[in-house]
Amino acid sequence: MTNGKGLWTFVGALVVLLLVVTWSWAQSSKLKTAAVVGEKTITDAEWVAALKEKYGQQVLQDMINREVVFQEAQRLGVSVNPDRLKKELEQIRESYGSQTDEEFEQALKKQAGTTVEALTREITYQLLLRELATQEVTVSEEQIQAFYHNNPERFVQPLQVHLRQIAVASREEADRVLAELKQGANFQTLAKERSIDAASAATGGNMGWVTLEKSDLTDEAKKLLADLKQGTVSSPIKQEEEYVIYQVVERREAKQLTYDQVKGELREEIAFAQVESLDAILERLRESAGVETNGQMPH
Repeated sequence: MTNGKGLWTFVGALVVLLLVVTWSWAQSSKLKTAAVVGEKTITDAEWVAALKEKYGQQVLQDMINREVVFQEAQRLGVSVNPDRLKKELEQIRESYGSQTDEEFEQALKKQAGTTVEALTREITYQLLLRELATQEVTVSEEQIQAFYHNNPERFVQPLQVHLRQIAVASREEADRVLAELKQGANFQTLAKERSIDAASAATGGNMGWVTLEKSDLTDEAKKLLADLKQGTVSSPIKQEEEYVIYQVVERREAKQLTYDQVKGELREEIAFAQVESLDAILERLRESAGVETNGQMPH
Protein backbone atom coordinates (compact mmCIF):
# COMPACT_ATOMS: atom_id res chain seq x y z
CA MET A 1 0.00 0.00 0.00
CA THR A 2 3.03 2.21 0.21
CA ASN A 3 5.85 2.77 -2.18
CA GLY A 4 9.45 3.50 -1.30
CA LYS A 5 10.77 6.92 -2.03
CA GLY A 6 7.34 8.11 -3.11
CA LEU A 7 5.81 7.52 0.31
CA TRP A 8 6.70 10.95 1.66
CA THR A 9 7.86 13.99 -0.25
CA PHE A 10 10.59 14.34 2.29
CA VAL A 11 13.56 15.56 0.26
CA GLY A 12 12.34 19.14 0.00
CA ALA A 13 11.58 19.29 3.68
CA LEU A 14 14.99 17.91 4.52
CA VAL A 15 16.65 20.54 2.35
CA VAL A 16 14.75 23.11 4.40
CA LEU A 17 16.11 21.58 7.58
CA LEU A 18 19.62 21.67 6.16
CA LEU A 19 19.19 25.37 5.45
CA VAL A 20 18.24 25.90 9.07
CA VAL A 21 21.37 24.07 10.18
CA THR A 22 23.39 26.24 7.81
CA TRP A 23 22.02 29.41 9.39
CA SER A 24 22.83 28.26 12.90
CA TRP A 25 26.30 27.22 11.87
CA ALA A 26 26.93 30.58 10.20
CA GLN A 27 26.03 32.56 13.30
CA SER A 28 29.28 31.41 14.87
CA SER A 29 31.35 32.00 11.75
CA LYS A 30 30.16 35.27 10.24
CA LEU A 31 33.53 36.14 8.78
CA LYS A 32 34.28 32.69 7.43
CA THR A 33 34.85 32.51 3.67
CA ALA A 34 32.29 30.57 1.63
CA ALA A 35 33.92 31.18 -1.77
CA VAL A 36 36.49 33.33 -3.54
CA VAL A 37 35.73 34.53 -7.06
CA GLY A 38 38.70 36.39 -8.50
CA GLU A 39 39.31 39.21 -6.03
CA LYS A 40 35.82 38.97 -4.53
CA THR A 41 35.29 37.06 -1.30
CA ILE A 42 31.81 35.74 -0.52
CA THR A 43 31.44 35.28 3.22
CA ASP A 44 29.25 32.76 4.98
CA ALA A 45 27.20 35.65 6.35
CA GLU A 46 26.46 36.89 2.81
CA TRP A 47 25.62 33.38 1.67
CA VAL A 48 23.24 32.80 4.57
CA ALA A 49 21.64 36.23 4.11
CA ALA A 50 20.85 35.32 0.49
CA LEU A 51 19.39 31.98 1.59
CA LYS A 52 17.28 33.69 4.21
CA GLU A 53 15.97 36.27 1.76
CA LYS A 54 15.00 33.60 -0.76
CA TYR A 55 13.80 30.80 1.52
CA GLY A 56 13.35 32.50 4.89
CA GLN A 57 9.55 32.48 5.20
CA GLN A 58 9.33 28.92 3.90
CA VAL A 59 11.91 27.72 6.40
CA LEU A 60 10.30 29.57 9.30
CA GLN A 61 6.85 28.21 8.54
CA ASP A 62 8.26 24.72 8.14
CA MET A 63 9.96 24.94 11.54
CA ILE A 64 6.77 26.26 13.17
CA ASN A 65 4.65 23.50 11.60
CA ARG A 66 6.91 20.81 12.93
CA GLU A 67 7.07 22.31 16.40
CA VAL A 68 3.30 22.67 16.77
CA VAL A 69 2.75 19.09 15.57
CA PHE A 70 5.33 17.65 17.97
CA GLN A 71 3.97 19.74 20.86
CA GLU A 72 0.36 18.79 20.18
CA ALA A 73 1.25 15.11 19.86
CA GLN A 74 3.08 15.26 23.20
CA ARG A 75 0.15 17.05 24.84
CA LEU A 76 -2.31 14.42 23.65
CA GLY A 77 -0.01 11.47 24.26
CA VAL A 78 0.06 10.58 20.57
CA SER A 79 3.11 8.67 19.39
CA VAL A 80 4.30 6.86 16.30
CA ASN A 81 4.09 3.08 16.21
CA PRO A 82 7.75 1.94 16.15
CA ASP A 83 6.89 -0.92 13.77
CA ARG A 84 5.25 1.49 11.33
CA LEU A 85 8.23 3.84 11.46
CA LYS A 86 10.61 0.95 10.92
CA LYS A 87 8.55 -0.27 7.96
CA GLU A 88 8.56 3.13 6.26
CA LEU A 89 12.31 3.52 6.78
CA GLU A 90 12.93 0.03 5.44
CA GLN A 91 10.93 0.71 2.30
CA ILE A 92 12.93 3.84 1.60
CA ARG A 93 16.13 1.99 2.37
CA GLU A 94 15.26 -0.77 -0.09
CA SER A 95 14.42 1.76 -2.78
CA TYR A 96 17.99 3.07 -2.48
CA GLY A 97 19.38 -0.45 -2.87
CA SER A 98 21.19 -0.17 0.47
CA GLN A 99 22.09 -3.32 2.39
CA THR A 100 24.19 -2.04 5.27
CA ASP A 101 23.68 0.94 7.56
CA GLU A 102 26.80 2.54 6.12
CA GLU A 103 25.57 2.12 2.52
CA PHE A 104 22.22 3.68 3.42
CA GLU A 105 23.89 6.64 5.11
CA GLN A 106 26.13 7.19 2.10
CA ALA A 107 23.24 6.90 -0.39
CA LEU A 108 21.10 9.40 1.53
CA LYS A 109 23.97 11.84 1.84
CA LYS A 110 24.89 11.60 -1.85
CA GLN A 111 21.38 11.54 -3.38
CA ALA A 112 19.28 13.53 -0.91
CA GLY A 113 21.90 15.49 1.01
CA THR A 114 20.61 14.28 4.37
CA THR A 115 21.03 11.71 7.14
CA VAL A 116 19.07 8.78 8.53
CA GLU A 117 18.40 10.82 11.67
CA ALA A 118 16.86 13.69 9.71
CA LEU A 119 14.88 11.27 7.55
CA THR A 120 13.53 9.50 10.65
CA ARG A 121 12.40 12.80 12.14
CA GLU A 122 10.70 13.80 8.88
CA ILE A 123 8.78 10.51 8.65
CA THR A 124 7.85 10.83 12.33
CA TYR A 125 6.48 14.32 11.68
CA GLN A 126 4.42 13.12 8.71
CA LEU A 127 2.98 10.17 10.64
CA LEU A 128 2.13 12.32 13.66
CA LEU A 129 0.45 14.90 11.44
CA ARG A 130 -1.72 12.23 9.83
CA GLU A 131 -2.57 10.78 13.24
CA LEU A 132 -3.59 14.19 14.59
CA ALA A 133 -5.64 14.87 11.46
CA THR A 134 -7.62 11.63 11.75
CA GLN A 135 -7.88 11.04 15.49
CA GLU A 136 -11.47 12.32 15.72
CA VAL A 137 -12.68 10.56 12.56
CA THR A 138 -14.62 7.38 13.21
CA VAL A 139 -14.12 4.47 10.82
CA SER A 140 -16.11 1.31 11.50
CA GLU A 141 -14.85 -2.23 11.13
CA GLU A 142 -17.55 -2.75 8.51
CA GLN A 143 -16.20 0.12 6.40
CA ILE A 144 -12.68 -1.27 6.48
CA GLN A 145 -13.80 -4.81 5.65
CA ALA A 146 -16.01 -3.59 2.81
CA PHE A 147 -13.17 -1.60 1.25
CA TYR A 148 -10.81 -4.56 1.55
CA HIS A 149 -13.20 -7.05 -0.03
CA ASN A 150 -14.37 -4.66 -2.77
CA ASN A 151 -10.83 -3.77 -3.87
CA PRO A 152 -8.84 -7.03 -3.80
CA GLU A 153 -6.44 -5.83 -6.51
CA ARG A 154 -5.27 -3.05 -4.18
CA PHE A 155 -3.85 -5.57 -1.76
CA VAL A 156 -1.78 -7.77 -4.01
CA GLN A 157 1.92 -7.61 -3.26
CA PRO A 158 3.51 -8.11 -6.71
CA LEU A 159 6.60 -10.11 -7.45
CA GLN A 160 9.74 -8.34 -6.26
CA VAL A 161 13.35 -9.29 -6.93
CA HIS A 162 16.48 -8.05 -5.24
CA LEU A 163 18.83 -7.41 -8.15
CA ARG A 164 22.46 -6.74 -8.86
CA GLN A 165 23.63 -5.65 -12.29
CA ILE A 166 26.72 -5.32 -14.43
CA ALA A 167 26.21 -2.89 -17.31
CA VAL A 168 28.70 -2.76 -20.18
CA ALA A 169 28.86 -0.97 -23.51
CA SER A 170 28.85 -3.91 -25.93
CA ARG A 171 27.56 -7.43 -26.36
CA GLU A 172 31.12 -8.67 -26.74
CA GLU A 173 32.11 -7.23 -23.36
CA ALA A 174 28.94 -8.66 -21.80
CA ASP A 175 29.81 -12.13 -23.13
CA ARG A 176 33.31 -11.87 -21.64
CA VAL A 177 31.89 -10.85 -18.25
CA LEU A 178 29.36 -13.69 -18.33
CA ALA A 179 32.13 -16.17 -19.15
CA GLU A 180 34.12 -14.97 -16.13
CA LEU A 181 31.06 -15.35 -13.90
CA LYS A 182 30.53 -18.92 -15.13
CA GLN A 183 34.16 -19.62 -14.25
CA GLY A 184 33.52 -18.54 -10.67
CA ALA A 185 34.28 -14.82 -10.63
CA ASN A 186 32.55 -12.82 -7.88
CA PHE A 187 29.60 -10.83 -9.24
CA GLN A 188 30.04 -7.87 -6.87
CA THR A 189 33.75 -7.60 -7.60
CA LEU A 190 33.18 -7.61 -11.36
CA ALA A 191 30.43 -5.02 -10.99
CA LYS A 192 32.80 -2.67 -9.19
CA GLU A 193 35.54 -3.24 -11.75
CA ARG A 194 33.64 -3.43 -15.05
CA SER A 195 30.15 -1.93 -14.78
CA ILE A 196 29.68 1.44 -16.47
CA ASP A 197 26.66 2.23 -14.29
CA ALA A 198 28.49 4.32 -11.71
CA ALA A 199 25.66 4.47 -9.14
CA SER A 200 25.24 0.71 -8.78
CA ALA A 201 28.87 -0.21 -9.47
CA ALA A 202 29.96 1.52 -6.27
CA THR A 203 27.88 -0.98 -4.25
CA GLY A 204 28.78 -4.08 -6.22
CA GLY A 205 25.96 -3.66 -8.74
CA ASN A 206 23.27 -3.48 -6.08
CA MET A 207 19.88 -2.25 -7.37
CA GLY A 208 17.88 -3.06 -4.25
CA TRP A 209 14.39 -4.54 -4.40
CA VAL A 210 12.67 -4.04 -7.74
CA THR A 211 8.97 -4.50 -8.44
CA LEU A 212 9.24 -5.84 -11.97
CA GLU A 213 5.83 -4.79 -13.26
CA LYS A 214 6.41 -1.18 -12.17
CA SER A 215 10.06 -0.94 -13.21
CA ASP A 216 11.46 0.69 -16.33
CA LEU A 217 13.16 -2.51 -17.42
CA THR A 218 12.45 -3.78 -20.92
CA ASP A 219 9.71 -6.37 -21.42
CA GLU A 220 12.41 -8.89 -22.28
CA ALA A 221 14.20 -8.22 -18.98
CA LYS A 222 10.98 -8.41 -16.97
CA LYS A 223 10.02 -11.74 -18.51
CA LEU A 224 13.47 -13.25 -18.04
CA LEU A 225 13.89 -12.03 -14.45
CA ALA A 226 10.40 -13.18 -13.46
CA ASP A 227 11.53 -16.75 -14.12
CA LEU A 228 15.15 -16.48 -12.92
CA LYS A 229 15.88 -18.50 -9.80
CA GLN A 230 17.40 -16.98 -6.68
CA GLY A 231 21.20 -16.82 -6.80
CA THR A 232 21.48 -17.17 -10.58
CA VAL A 233 22.57 -14.71 -13.28
CA SER A 234 20.91 -13.78 -16.54
CA SER A 235 22.22 -13.82 -20.06
CA PRO A 236 23.12 -10.35 -21.39
CA ILE A 237 20.03 -8.19 -21.99
CA LYS A 238 20.00 -5.02 -24.10
CA GLN A 239 18.75 -2.12 -21.98
CA GLU A 240 18.77 1.12 -24.02
CA GLU A 241 22.39 1.54 -25.19
CA GLU A 242 23.89 -0.92 -22.70
CA TYR A 243 24.08 -4.66 -22.26
CA VAL A 244 23.23 -5.76 -18.75
CA ILE A 245 23.79 -8.97 -16.82
CA TYR A 246 21.51 -9.31 -13.79
CA GLN A 247 21.84 -11.43 -10.68
CA VAL A 248 18.77 -12.32 -8.64
CA VAL A 249 19.89 -12.18 -5.01
CA GLU A 250 16.46 -12.87 -3.48
CA ARG A 251 12.84 -13.19 -4.58
CA ARG A 252 9.55 -12.19 -2.98
CA GLU A 253 6.80 -14.03 -4.76
CA ALA A 254 3.53 -12.27 -5.51
CA LYS A 255 0.93 -12.74 -2.79
CA GLN A 256 -2.38 -11.39 -1.51
CA LEU A 257 -1.97 -9.34 1.65
CA THR A 258 -4.33 -10.42 4.40
CA TYR A 259 -6.93 -8.19 6.01
CA ASP A 260 -4.99 -8.13 9.28
CA GLN A 261 -1.83 -7.04 7.47
CA VAL A 262 -3.44 -3.94 5.95
CA LYS A 263 -6.20 -3.12 8.42
CA GLY A 264 -4.31 -0.38 10.28
CA GLU A 265 -3.11 1.48 7.19
CA LEU A 266 -6.48 1.04 5.50
CA ARG A 267 -8.28 2.55 8.48
CA GLU A 268 -5.93 5.53 8.26
CA GLU A 269 -6.48 5.88 4.50
CA ILE A 270 -10.28 5.86 4.84
CA ALA A 271 -10.15 8.33 7.72
CA PHE A 272 -7.68 10.59 5.93
CA ALA A 273 -10.02 10.86 2.95
CA GLN A 274 -12.61 12.46 5.23
CA VAL A 275 -10.51 15.15 6.90
CA GLU A 276 -10.05 18.77 5.94
CA SER A 277 -6.87 19.85 4.22
CA LEU A 278 -3.59 19.50 6.09
CA ASP A 279 -2.97 23.21 5.58
CA ALA A 280 -6.18 23.95 7.50
CA ILE A 281 -5.18 21.56 10.27
CA LEU A 282 -1.72 23.11 10.57
CA GLU A 283 -3.22 26.59 10.65
CA ARG A 284 -5.53 25.54 13.48
CA LEU A 285 -2.61 24.03 15.40
CA ARG A 286 -0.58 27.21 14.97
CA GLU A 287 -3.46 29.32 16.26
CA SER A 288 -3.97 26.97 19.22
CA ALA A 289 -0.26 27.11 20.08
CA GLY A 290 -0.24 30.90 20.03
CA VAL A 291 2.60 31.32 17.56
CA GLU A 292 4.35 34.68 17.66
CA THR A 293 6.98 35.72 15.15
CA ASN A 294 9.36 38.65 14.82
CA GLY A 295 7.36 40.19 11.99
CA GLN A 296 4.24 39.02 10.19
CA MET A 297 2.72 35.62 10.92
CA PRO A 298 3.64 33.16 8.18
CA HIS A 299 0.69 31.68 6.23
